[in-house]
Amino acid sequence: MKNVKNIIQRRKICNRKGVIDVQFNWIFVMIAGFVIFLFIISIVFAQKKNADTQAGFTAISQITALLQGKQQTPNVYSEISLPRTNMNFKCDESTEYFTFKIENGERTPLPTEILFAPEDLSTNKIMVWSQAFDLGFPVNIFTYITTADSIILIYNTTSSSDAAQVYNNLPSNVTKKYVSNDVDIARYKGYARTRIICFADTDVDCPTAAKYDYMIITPSPGSGLYDYGNVTFHTKPVVIDKLSQTVPYITKSGLYGAIFSDNPQYYNCQMSRALKQFEVKRSLVDSRLTLIQDALPDGDCKTTINASLDFEIYNMRNPSLNQDNMTSLNKNSKYLDTSNTNLILDSCPKIY
Repeated sequence: MKNVKNIIQRRKICNRKGVIDVQFNWIFVMIAGFVIFLFIISIVFAQKKNADTQAGFTAISQITALLQGKQQTPNVYSEISLPRTNMNFKCDESTEYFTFKIENGERTPLPTEILFAPEDLSTNKIMVWSQAFDLGFPVNIFTYITTADSIILIYNTTSSSDAAQVYNNLPSNVTKKYVSNDVDIARYKGYARTRIICFADTDVDCPTAAKYDYMIITPSPGSGLYDYGNVTFHTKPVVIDKLSQTVPYITKSGLYGAIFSDNPQYYNCQMSRALKQFEVKRSLVDSRLTLIQDALPDGDCKTTINASLDFEIYNMRNPSLNQDNMTSLNKNSKYLDTSNTNLILDSCPKIY
């Protein structure tokens, strides 16, 4: 009888051990499975991060190549599609150092490109257009960026020929509409970004100042739209009275630079960079004409080149972005164009 009890007791002990062993095995399996699961998840996230990084590098390469390509050819329109991407363009006014970045990547410098765009973009397609910046001689190519979900509204109540000129010279692929009142503007509120360009002598004939940001274009009296003038960036007020800042523009490419810029600070920074590039080109033209002048015999060719060196080339040195300089640059660049044409007709060495 005692032996039977011992056997039963031993079986109970064995059963408990078995239960414990089974429970331990399940715990081990769960822990091991959880570790494997975490490992797989970490691989997935690592691969996603690598894919995002690679996509970012690809986008940067594509955009950089596109922007640098635009610097070579004026009046060309193109598009680039990419996964929806956050982009930032920054022109530092104090250093005039221009960079862009994609998502949270490193900033990519663009030391020679003059690019006008919204400072912040979130898009899956960028639309790029270029225009030559010439002031008596070629200086650079300006590049403009917008997106498919942006719209340019030409606000005009007087059938201005300048308004029609700006509208018609914008690329056909860019979304653009004529408007003449606040009701018209409200029809396009679904766009992610709206740029309103007003043609009026004062902001009385522009959109309601308390509701909208807009820009007024005012060509200089007696000059053409694409010669030179002023643009006024108006920002709708929050608490204080309306805010506005007026800055000068010069040439067709400079005017469109203002149109494609979000604010006067960004526009001023890019135009200041462009005028510094102009001074470098002017110095090169000066040196070239001096060498030509020394090599030419006395005659009409030498007289024309001497005059250009002594007046236009000299008077255009070290320009800055102010109204007096824009007036002087416009006048002297037209004189240079005339001199260059005369030199060509007389079979003389050209200024440019």
